[in-house]
Amino acid sequence: MPSVAELVESEVARVSQAVRARGVELEQEGAVQLVRYAPLVVTAEVDDAAARVELTIVEGSLSWFCTCVEGRSGAFCGHCAATALAACQRKGSLARSGQSPRP
Repeated sequence: MPSVAELVESEVARVSQAVRARGVELEQEGAVQLVRYAPLVVTAEVDDAAARVELTIVEGSLSWFCTCVEGRSGAFCGHCAATALAACQRKGSLARSGQSPRP
């Protein structure tokens, strides 16, 4: 079964340029605090806890939720994109160090 970090890249590639740019901006500013990082669940607080994001694997597919207005309507918002990018960074850091994510 694929991990969250493996599936988020394709979702980020599908969002609008504006959403992707906002996600990059938030991630580069250090606004993403990963609360939980596991293969099937990533939870984060974004932008000083203004939004809480959860990315999960449900039946082999990526599912997401954000507490912002767009996220509550089901959109993959800038907060989701920022969390996805942070998860990818974390996965890359772990791979380079030879560590595995904790469940």
